[in-house]
Amino acid sequence: MSSLIPVYTQVYKEPVAFQKALGYAFEGLVSAGVPFDALSAWKLVETRVGQGIYMGSGLLLPHARIQGLESPLMAFAVAPEIQGVAVPQNEKAQFLCLLLSPQESATAHTVAIAGVAKLLLDPEWKTKALACADAASLKVLF
Repeated sequence: MSSLIPVYTQVYKEPVAFQKALGYAFEGLVSAGVPFDALSAWKLVETRVGQGIYMGSGLLLPHARIQGLESPLMAFAVAPEIQGVAVPQNEKAQFLCLLLSPQESATAHTVAIAGVAKLLLDPEWKTKALACADAASLKVLF
């Protein structure tokens, strides 16, 4: 179990464009009721995306450290394939984890990323996540 529960989850039953999935995930974080500067956060996320966000095991991990954020905020989506982002040949992105962490705490950021990585290293968890019927059942897996 991850100690960080996503504030937004989404299950796509068809392949989805990365920019679409990222946009909805970011909107989910903005709508979570946690105050942060959305424009600055979006610019940081865009910069990170440009640096490469494929982490292996099917995971796309756009992330940024945000000044003044009290604790990490996470959005998580699954799809048969997330298209339009660079991944190694013979691999496909199926998991999107958008993570915003406090600028002031490198530890919170590292712990959140480690929690997600641990889940995605578990083949049984990945299978369950991909089989989820809806966003609520996906959220329960955390």
